[in-house]
Amino acid sequence: MSIEKTWISKGESGHNMIIFDDNILYRRKVKSENFEAIEYELRQGLIGDEFTGIPISYVKTVEYRKDDNFLKLSYGKESIDSFDIIDQKIRKEVFDYLKTNTTIKKSWVKQPNIISRIKSPLIALLVLVGLFIYLYVLIDNMNQGYEYEISTMGVGSFVLGLAYFGLTKNIIVFSILGLVALYRIKINLDNNSEIHYLEYML
Repeated sequence: MSIEKTWISKGESGHNMIIFDDNILYRRKVKSENFEAIEYELRQGLIGDEFTGIPISYVKTVEYRKDDNFLKLSYGKESIDSFDIIDQKIRKEVFDYLKTNTTIKKSWVKQPNIISRIKSPLIALLVLVGLFIYLYVLIDNMNQGYEYEISTMGVGSFVLGLAYFGLTKNIIVFSILGLVALYRIKINLDNNSEIHYLEYML
């Protein structure tokens, strides 16, 4: 018995074997030394237990974006499963195959706005700024003679622990983290590729 559709990428990054068979989408990360044996099994119509499969009947939406390595499938109560497909051509082929070979309710394309593109790194940057201000106040108070002690684990205890490293070291660390967040914001601003969706009727 042959398998309906197979996509194989020889690179070892991400999920390099994707299979669609019996209305189930499978994925697996395979090491190069195992490719030959697994390809032989697939030619025999055998899908090993190491493959992780998601029945299309469980899926609510499928999301594809050219500049995102992940094909995202949502199902259940706001659960998302990501297929890490580094090869953009294969990722698009999988999406198009699902679009034409499964029963979808509708498909549409969305252009992400600026806020949605930078939301995550912007929140990270704001959190860093807030923590640093809190940290700066603690260090300033400690320099003025105030004494603090760690009683319970939490954000306050974490920041207090950082305060003992001094202002200079913390400025260096927070500057690096802030630059990383700013870099992600820039990357996300430049990434304005469309998001393609498939929606299924559950």
